[in-house]
Formats: sequence, C-alpha cells, structure tokens
Amino acid sequence: MHKFLSLIEDLSSIQNPEDLTGRLGLVIDELKKFNSEYDKLLFKYERSSKEKNILSSLLIRTSADLKKVSDKLKIRAEELSTLLTTIPAYVYFKDTNLKYMIVNQSFAEMAGIPADQITGKTIYDLFPGYKNTAYLDKEAYSIERGIALYDIEEEIEHTGRKRWVNSNIAPIRNSENQIIGLIGISWDITERKLHEEELRLSKELAEAGTLAKNEFIASISHEFRTPMNGILGLSEILKHSKLSHEQLDLLNGIISSAENLLVLLNDVLDFSAIEAGKMEMDYQPFMLDRVMEDISLVMKMKAAEKSLAYNIFIDENVPNLLIGDSQRFRQIMINLTNNAVKFTEKGKIEVHISRVEQSGNRTNLRFEVLDTGSGIPPESLDSLFKVFSRVKQDRSKLISGTGLGLSICKKLTDLMGGQIGVESTIGKGSLFWFSLPFTLSNIQKNKSQIAQSFETSSFSKKLVLVAEDNLINQRIVSYQLSKMGFEVDLAEDGQQALEKYHVRKFDLIILDIQMPVMNGYQVAKAIRVDEKGTSRHLAIIALTANAMKGDRELYLDAGMDGYVSKPFTFETLQQAIISVLQ
Repeated sequence: MHKFLSLIEDLSSIQNPEDLTGRLGLVIDELKKFNSEYDKLLFKYERSSKEKNILSSLLIRTSADLKKVSDKLKIRAEELSTLLTTIPAYVYFKDTNLKYMIVNQSFAEMAGIPADQITGKTIYDLFPGYKNTAYLDKEAYSIERGIALYDIEEEIEHTGRKRWVNSNIAPIRNSENQIIGLIGISWDITERKLHEEELRLSKELAEAGTLAKNEFIASISHEFRTPMNGILGLSEILKHSKLSHEQLDLLNGIISSAENLLVLLNDVLDFSAIEAGKMEMDYQPFMLDRVMEDISLVMKMKAAEKSLAYNIFIDENVPNLLIGDSQRFRQIMINLTNNAVKFTEKGKIEVHISRVEQSGNRTNLRFEVLDTGSGIPPESLDSLFKVFSRVKQDRSKLISGTGLGLSICKKLTDLMGGQIGVESTIGKGSLFWFSLPFTLSNIQKNKSQIAQSFETSSFSKKLVLVAEDNLINQRIVSYQLSKMGFEVDLAEDGQQALEKYHVRKFDLIILDIQMPVMNGYQVAKAIRVDEKGTSRHLAIIALTANAMKGDRELYLDAGMDGYVSKPFTFETLQQAIISVLQ
C-alpha cells in the first residue's frame, strides 16, 4: 500500500509521456496486487465470521446441554439424598482406614448421633462396647481384595439394647479404578431373629410332643399287643380242640373282634407314622400272584361266610415278578377287599388287575375291587379318603369304622407314587381302584419252589429256646413250636436264657424284647460277642410287641436274624423260622 501511494505521487512530476505510461503500468500492477490481497483478506474475514457464528452456536448449544446435565445431576443428587434419608436401611460410606465419611439418616438415628458428627469416626467411637472384630476384618478383606461380601449377620448392643443386623458391603473405586473406600448397607433383622427363635422353640416343643406321642403310642401298642397275642393265640389253640357248633361260633366271634381291634391298632400306628413323616417304603422283589393268593385265602373265607362270590381276574400281559413294597400293597388291597366284603350283603366281590403302561423296566398296574353292595352317596365320595371320614348308610346311621383305613390307603398310594379313587352307584355297588408303579424283577422263583420249601420244612428233633416272661405267651409259642416239631426249652428272663445258651446246644433262640434282668437286645449282643472269632452263628428271632418305625433296624443291629410282631399266627411264626433256618 505504501509503494502504491509513492507511485501516485511520482506521476504528478513526470513530463515525458513514455515515462508516464511506464509508471501507470506499475500503478496498475500494484492495484492488481492490492485487489488480490483485498480479496484474500475479505475471504479470511468472511470465513472468520462464519467460524465465529458456528462457535457462538456451539457455545449456546453447549451451555444448554450443560444446563440440562446440571439439572439432571441436581435431580439425581436430590433423589439420592431423599433415598438415603428415607430408606430404613443403615447406609454408610467408609474410607480405606474404615472411618465413616457419609452416613444416612437411619444410621445416624440408630447411632444416636447427628450425621455430620459421625464423619471421621470409627465404629468403636460410635459404639464403645462394640467387640465384633470379625465384621471389621470382613470390611478390610473387601477393600484389600476388591470384592463384595453379602449376608453378614452380627449382633450390636448400644444404649442397653441388643439388635441384629444383616449387612452387604462392597468396595468403592474412583475414575482410575483405585479403591478409595467401601459402602455398607445394613438391615435391622432383630424382629426376624426373634421370630426365628420363637419358631425354634416351637419346633422343639412340637418335636418333644411328637416324641412323647410316639413313645405313648409305642407303649400303648406294646400293652395292647401282649394281651392280644394271648387272646388270639389261645383262641387258635382252643379252635383245634373239640367244640360244639355254638362254642365254635362264639369263638369265631372272639377271634373276629380281636382281629378288628388289631386292625384298628395297626391303623393308628400307621397313621401316626405317616403324619410324622416316618413311614418308609421297603422295595423288594416279590411275586404278584403269590401275594394275591395269600390275600384270596383270607378273603374267600370271609366272603363265604356271607355267601358271596369272590374272584380275582389278572390280565395276561400283567408281569408277575415285580419290585415294590409288597407289604404296603397287600395292606391297601386287604383294606379295599375287606371293606367290599364288609359292606356287601349279597352278590359278588371281584378283583381285576390290568397293566396301564410299561416302559423299559418300569410298569404301572391298575387294581380294581368291585362289589355289589348298597353303594355310596355322591355327596360322600369327595371326602371318602379324608381322615375320620365315614359314610352314612341312610340319613341317620353311620357305617361302622374309624374312618382311618381309606385315608391310610390314600397316603400309602401317594407315598408309592400312585393314585386311588372310587366310582359308586346307589343300589348297584362300588368300584374302588388304585394304580401303582413297579420295577420289573428278573429274579426267577416259581410257586412250586416256595410251596416245596414249606412242605419239606421239618423241625423234628431241633431244639429251640424260648425266652418269654409272659406265661400265656410261653404257652402259645410252645404249643405252636411243638406243632411244628420242635423240642422247646423255656426261659423266664434274659439272664436265664443266656445261662441256658451256655449249657445246651440250640438250633434256634426266640427272644422276647422286653424281659426282666436282661432284655432281648442284651442277650442277642452277648451271644454274638461269644460267637466272635468262631464259625458259629445261632439263629435268633425277636418276639416283640413293638411295631414302630425303626424297631426292625434295632433288632438287626443287635445281631438278630428276624423278628415277629405280636400278635402272630402259626403261619407267621413258621414263615419267620423258615426264613432264618433255611
């Protein structure tokens, strides 16, 4: 620009036209350069203006965004503050030295100190009587390892009041992932602990009550079974003597009443065991047709007494060799068939067995008991399998019974994974059915082998020692053993039995469990100790009036080979003896 002005000044002093033309060319060149610089400056100015506008717009937008973020942070801070203030849990933040930095209102109220006065203090400053170093060790462990810990329970005593708290703790990290402290959240679980203690005490009382009930039932069972064995045993002996028809009828009435009382006693024991959750299934191989024949022997006689037809129908595809609890299956079947005979005055009783399904070595069988009795009212069907439920024959007369039998059948089928039900029509009869799952057995044993083992069992010249303190039971057992062919020796208590064991060589010992001086357990254990180191093993059978769960295990643990529960029949005792001698 300075050069351009100098050239303009020089033009006024030039006289020669040629020099003037040259100068004008230079001026023009400078003007061009000036215009070019001007254009560049104008472009820069315009670009700067645009950038300024953009920056202004960005600044305005950024300011707005910052305000929104700030407002949101303010809201979140207020929400967090409200949460920490109102939450009933005790919330605290500690530094790496385990000193409190921040606590919420609930924590401050629990400590009894304003929140701003807690900062910088340790737990010992807040609770002078605090002695639980284990909790502080867990906090230090959380900070050291950088892990969260959950469900830490501890008891705190402050101002004379004890309280339980459950805490979760976790480390706090900064933006560089460095641990700068920890956060803890604790809940007051004092009420829960009090409830747990109440429940524990209630459970102990309930268990004590259950134990007392079981002991009472076991005692009553023993006291009932001992005289019951006398009644049934002497009745069996009497039945084999010469009696008139009238005397035989009266004796059958005695036996029937005693058997009904025994059924009631067994129902009470089973119901007690099931309710206490102590009923266990015993799954063993068995032959279905053999079990049904045993049931049929009893039921045909009862049906014949009322002139009723009794038949069993088993489908051809029903497997015979099964694994299941044959005793409980037998119990259900006898209960249903016995009820059918009991409540049918004329007509027939039929048992049908069919296969529902079979897969692999598992099969499901359905058992039906059909009668032509009076039928069951529709309104009674739903409650039929409930405890103490009984059906009315008419509007005023209840059918006899305790109402336990069918409820026990229902519970047993449930325990074995089965189902039970009933269909009935008034005036035509009822159909009780149940289905049970079984495992197929590959154990091959036919009925002729079983029959042969009974038929060829000879006990002649074999010596048996019977230890029984009840004179009536002594007479019954001696009669039955003599009938089997045994030579019988008697002992009135356990000590006498052990002395005779050392004197004579017995083939079998039958021990009553509850005897004076020495009981059956003690005698059996003493004999097994004496046999230790030898090849001798004397067969021992327990004779017991106890029938509670766990009794069988006690007998076997004592070294006994089998047991017979009172009251027992000739066949029951014979079968037990065969099982231990053969």
